[in-house]
Amino acid sequence: MWRIRRLAHRAARASADAVPHAVREVALALATRSADGPTLLPGPPEGPVLVLAPHPDDETIGAGGTIARHAARGDEVVVVVATSGEATTGGRIRHGSGRLAAAREAECRAACVDLGVTMAPVFCRLPDGRLGEAVDELAGALAEQGAHASVVYAPTVLDPHRDHRAANAALVRAGLRAEVLGYEVWSPAPVDVLVDVGEVWADKERALRRYATALASVDYVRAAAGLAAYRSASCGLGGVGWAEGFVRLDPATHAELVTRAGLLAWTGDGEPAGPSTDT
Repeated sequence: MWRIRRLAHRAARASADAVPHAVREVALALATRSADGPTLLPGPPEGPVLVLAPHPDDETIGAGGTIARHAARGDEVVVVVATSGEATTGGRIRHGSGRLAAAREAECRAACVDLGVTMAPVFCRLPDGRLGEAVDELAGALAEQGAHASVVYAPTVLDPHRDHRAANAALVRAGLRAEVLGYEVWSPAPVDVLVDVGEVWADKERALRRYATALASVDYVRAAAGLAAYRSASCGLGGVGWAEGFVRLDPATHAELVTRAGLLAWTGDGEPAGPSTDT
């Protein structure tokens, strides 16, 4: 048994050493914010709302329930989708094709309707898997679409996916004054706030099922349900409901953490690819 423990400790240390120091430092800084456990918000923050999705389905996986609550309350919700998900693999349509991009966009439109969003999503159609090469273009779109937003939903700064990292860099370059709520997609994060999404969970699940192309390779419905059930255990819901977790940052702190993590200088060259499946 002691040999197994020694091997496990060595593996843990090796994993920590593999993470760039700047990113590890940011992770520790965020972890201290949520040391006493995340706080359940009395509802979603006040809108207008900008949702940044690097790929079609990120918005629903990470914040679909909260988006539905915003929409039900009558908040203006603008969903900006950076890429069309044309690099998705595992489905029946050849990846990288125009047909696949069109299918993914159609799925996203249907999902947004399921969530109650009245405005059609804005597709920037930037390169899937190479968003780091188009950070300035995305920043321009965010500056235009989010000029009046008071809250922005985006992947957390600790998400390992290369396009999600580039999306955070673009958000900083856009210079918005809105509060940033980082949602979880490819990696659990040290969230410090939670939103109860139990009453709209059926809407989120229905929206997730719209993404048949991506579901052919990853069961996001089951994964999202597991995370939401787990999050409900630490916010007074007793683990019997559903909750979405976020890292809540003011724009200055978000920009500082993105800078410390080295994301602003990132162009897509020499970065680890992160998960192999683009969402």
